[in-house]
Amino acid sequence: MNSKRLSSRMSHIVPFQAMEIQSRARQLEQAGHDVIHMEIGEPDFGTPLPVIEAGKRALDEQPMWYTRALGLMPLREAIAAFYQTKYGVTIEPERVIVTAGSSAALLLTFAALLNDGDEVLMGDPGYPCNRHFVRSMNGV
Repeated sequence: MNSKRLSSRMSHIVPFQAMEIQSRARQLEQAGHDVIHMEIGEPDFGTPLPVIEAGKRALDEQPMWYTRALGLMPLREAIAAFYQTKYGVTIEPERVIVTAGSSAALLLTFAALLNDGDEVLMGDPGYPCNRHFVRSMNGV
């Protein structure tokens, strides 16, 4: 396989410019400008100490294994309980899937639901990658 050849769907992907914007913002900061970062949703504070301590304890006290592909059942149960309490909606924990962020959730959802040519309505402006997820599944 030629590693320089990209799939045809890549021609529809416009660059995700948040990282360039962040780089420019950091240059402005270094030049003495006061900058409020809003480009990538990254917090402007470090990891809270209780979180760091809990992570260290978890690494010290228990073996680390892969989790189940759909997520840990206690977490899925807690999410289902949250929806029951907050919204009055009953969701079976077996129907809850835990992903590494909303982008992964959207990509999996689109892969499961979209057929070629299906239309998806999205807010604009919105997170640029979401449009690319639709396009990668041949949606419009």
